[in-house]
Amino acid sequence: MVIIMFVDRRKELGILRSAYESLKAGSKVNIAIIGPRRIGKTELLLKFKEEANGVIPYLNLQRVGSIQSFIFAYTRELLYELGKSKGEEIRKHQLVDWDDLLILSAKLGVEEEVKAIKAGGLEVLFEVQENILKSLDEFAIFILDEFQETRNFPRFLDVMRATTEKEKRVAYFISGSAIRIMEGILSPDEPFFGQFRRIYLSGLPKEDALELARGLLGIHKIRVTNSALEAVYTLTGGHPFYIHAIVRRLIEEGVERVGRNDVEYAFLTELLTESGDIYTHLDYVFNESLSRAYRGAVHREILLILAKEEGLRLSEIAKRLGKPSGEVSNYMKFLLRTDLITKEGERYYFTDKLMRFWLAKTYLGINELELRREKLREELIEELREKFLRAKTELGLTGEAWVREKLREVTGIDFRPYRRGDVEFDGVAFLDRPHVLEVKWRSRPASYSDVKKFYDMVRSEFGDAVMFFFSRAGFTEKATEFCEETGIKALTEKDLR
Repeated sequence: MVIIMFVDRRKELGILRSAYESLKAGSKVNIAIIGPRRIGKTELLLKFKEEANGVIPYLNLQRVGSIQSFIFAYTRELLYELGKSKGEEIRKHQLVDWDDLLILSAKLGVEEEVKAIKAGGLEVLFEVQENILKSLDEFAIFILDEFQETRNFPRFLDVMRATTEKEKRVAYFISGSAIRIMEGILSPDEPFFGQFRRIYLSGLPKEDALELARGLLGIHKIRVTNSALEAVYTLTGGHPFYIHAIVRRLIEEGVERVGRNDVEYAFLTELLTESGDIYTHLDYVFNESLSRAYRGAVHREILLILAKEEGLRLSEIAKRLGKPSGEVSNYMKFLLRTDLITKEGERYYFTDKLMRFWLAKTYLGINELELRREKLREELIEELREKFLRAKTELGLTGEAWVREKLREVTGIDFRPYRRGDVEFDGVAFLDRPHVLEVKWRSRPASYSDVKKFYDMVRSEFGDAVMFFFSRAGFTEKATEFCEETGIKALTEKDLR
């Protein structure tokens, strides 16, 4: 069964196309696409590559094991794309070693440059590629997928930054599924700070998610009720991979007219049984995230505690573990780096609510036969909606999360929690300039000292930035005056309703 993975990302595709046109017009824009696994990052980049008319090399860094293999693979992709652009009849599988690359480079008239790359190191590669592109009068967008893997290469980021910032004919589209690692690579104390415009990919908007599900089912001439489509969106949150998994299960079950109960059965089967694609995906993410944990058993126990009852404080987790808070604090710092959990104020939550439900339920060993019992399905769906998904749409969207969600709806800006060492902000979005958010969710107005402290922290961390300060109870007169003087955008609930 073939299902097309790409889903319409009109806005994001437009940004990529614009960046390519800007490069050719003399204004270079690098872009970083960040999002969880299977959200559609690679598909978006390959769709851009498919539609673009030009030199667009693509390299998945998970398939590269060393600096030397990176240099060869990078050169191979670049020469292959240049060869296609110049009308050379060449197949990529024929380029297996440096001799093959030298033959192709001779045809393109850049043999000496490629010899220099072969003999040199990473610095030479990035320096010489500009000469190659200039001699062939070409511009290139180089796509580097799973860019967080560069952390495994010593000095890679420093070398790339030092040599590529002077390039005029090549821009980079990078992507990564390890969100906190990617944000670390682009943070203020790293070489690439301010060098990439960020695009965060999340679940599809509701209309697009419904269109995707309807279209996939329509390919197989399967009818679907509106309540079933609503259930698809509610249960998946618009995650394209989850939608595909549900549709695949429905097709395999031979359902001719899909109703809400069919969707719920397909979803639970995919999520809670080992034959499910969603189960396999979550199992991989969970175990891969913990693979580098030096105390894996303890980290796993913490996650099981949060799966049963999230929103706990550090002291509460430590009490349940029977360990000192100081020791548990180190465990939590590691887990925060894995993208499995997030911290809202002083409380800890699962980033993906389905991951929490999956972890809480898989120890029960539910099988497909049991899921055919309608009563059990109803109980599981009710629990999922009331205790897990509701935490995402209601309980989890109080305070900072509610403000971030509302600002995304009103302004289109996707603020994300930011932490670097001891520096924390309720939300940061890296656009042309950093956009920084502070939230005061309390019963007294924000004071002058509150706003001034925020202003000073932003200036220290980012320098020039666009600042947003939300106060649920409003602002004192002096705080309002300071916001007007400094350009801080003062917001209250009525601004976001």
